[in-house]
Amino acid sequence: MAQVEIPKQWRDTVCAILASGDKKLIRWDPTGWKRYEATPGCLWAYEADDAFRAFLCGPCPTGCLREMDTPPGETYEFFFTFKRQTLYGKILLRTDRKRIVVFSAHLPLKGDKLSCDD
Repeated sequence: MAQVEIPKQWRDTVCAILASGDKKLIRWDPTGWKRYEATPGCLWAYEADDAFRAFLCGPCPTGCLREMDTPPGETYEFFFTFKRQTLYGKILLRTDRKRIVVFSAHLPLKGDKLSCDD
């Protein structure tokens, strides 16, 4: 299976939540936050939010649909640019479509391929 264009409805919803800046709606996975903080130049969550939005609102962003055990929702993984670095991102949109969980925003751990790249 190959990367797909991330669905516009998912992107628009996630971007609106990120734009709100509401920390009640945007939760970082603890492991994801530690990896983000360990990435050179990554200090503030709002900077990642802005980089996510720039990618997701851009023309034809692609990624891979991922199955997550918990919480319930729809998750996409993708590569995005942050401060001239390529980072790996993974965001879950909760089933209520009002909240997200950021699982990843860090340097790629598995090279330049996503889980759906062959």
